[in-house]
Amino acid sequence: MLLDFILINLTLLVLFIASYADIKTKEVSDWLNYGFIFAVLGIRAIFSVEFGVDILISGILGFAICFLIALLFYYTNHWGGGDSKLLMGMGAVIGIEFPFSETSFTLLWFFLALLLLGGIYGLLWMVFLAIKKKEEFTAVWQKKIRQYFVTHFLITIASIFFIISAFFYPFLWPLILFPPIVFYLIVFINTVEESCFLIRKNISDITEGDWLAEDVKVNTKIVLSERTLEKVDLNKLYALLHRKQVGKVLIKEGVPFVPSFLLAYLAILFGKTVFVPILTVIFN
Repeated sequence: MLLDFILINLTLLVLFIASYADIKTKEVSDWLNYGFIFAVLGIRAIFSVEFGVDILISGILGFAICFLIALLFYYTNHWGGGDSKLLMGMGAVIGIEFPFSETSFTLLWFFLALLLLGGIYGLLWMVFLAIKKKEEFTAVWQKKIRQYFVTHFLITIASIFFIISAFFYPFLWPLILFPPIVFYLIVFINTVEESCFLIRKNISDITEGDWLAEDVKVNTKIVLSERTLEKVDLNKLYALLHRKQVGKVLIKEGVPFVPSFLLAYLAILFGKTVFVPILTVIFN
């Protein structure tokens, strides 16, 4: 269908541009996100004139569901504004088929793929940062290991217990590595966040959507608490800078998450033709 062809190509173009911008500048422009949302809904509206209003309703339903999810992630400080707006656009693109059918769940599969592939991608990005900033990472890693010495000792004891038990109960073999893997993974993530993600920036260099990692205080009074910074927060910080009360603030940069949207969308587009045959070969 011509509508699918237009939406797919438009979405791929936007996701490639947004991914590049997120990796390069840690920011996705509002004009790109808003333009994407309005373009998708506009295209659906045009096609609905000839092919029925269900095409437009599908996009609006997808947008509405993703709007609510985006609000949740944004106000719990898990996502920035750019990621949240992009999710709304993806909701409008994928939509929720009305009346309901099997394809009505495509948006759900996209969201699950986004979380799964986003987790894998985020972990690989952290490994890349740890190698890139190995000196800072190593210093914090050694500090963390000493800090969690007792936990490290208990994990070792648990692993030895599973090894001994596995000789009598073979089904326990897969659990041998589970405690140390979980422990070191948590320590690794915390180490990367502390050594690579936390940066003290000049107020003049921060932008809307940055994550404030610690409270801003003036004479022990909290004037701005930890949060995702909005325009009103930036104005408050600029006022403090003008009065020379605050010069720098601690910002948590995080993983540029937009490429996960691209990976998840590609998985939705080509999952059946690529992944299903591979899994069939593996399990057969």
